[in-house]
Amino acid sequence: MSDPFLSAEDYAEQAHQLYNEGQFDEAIAVLRTGLNAFPFAAELHVGLAYAHLAREEYAWARRSFDDALRINPDHEDALVGLGEALLKLGQHARALHCFEQMLVLGFRDDHDLVLQAGRALFREGAVQAARRFFEVARESHPDSSEACACLGYADHRLGADQDAVRQLRRALEIDPHHFEARIYLGNLLYDR
Repeated sequence: MSDPFLSAEDYAEQAHQLYNEGQFDEAIAVLRTGLNAFPFAAELHVGLAYAHLAREEYAWARRSFDDALRINPDHEDALVGLGEALLKLGQHARALHCFEQMLVLGFRDDHDLVLQAGRALFREGAVQAARRFFEVARESHPDSSEACACLGYADHRLGADQDAVRQLRRALEIDPHHFEARIYLGNLLYDR
């Protein structure tokens, strides 16, 4: 039985904390309880979808993202999450459409969301498409070490090693403690 004094936001917050602790089963239980009380709370559907995504339950994640988007078709987190799930299910064109829709809705400046889309594409081997999202992130946040490093990783995968070195050096100029970029750059220079 749900607590009659909890709001949808309270359930989402509890689940988010459990999710961050890696307690995905518990987060799902909280979200399902919240959805029993608030079936039209898009945030709860999105939270449930991300918990399924973390457990690599891609079909269930897709279903929950779809439920959230039926409630709020412009929900940026749901669009990007659905794109991730669709990539895992082999539906690359539809996934890219979800990511593009997030940009069309005006979320180009949401650094984390744009990088999330780019990383998902990169992981699935769509490096050219991923590079475009990394470029958008860098354009919106020119002092982002992470965006520059991601551009470097993509450039390397695309065979543009000089560009990769330049991007990784830029990432290290911005943040000298970006150790992943430093190691990657070291490996590239060693291979030369």
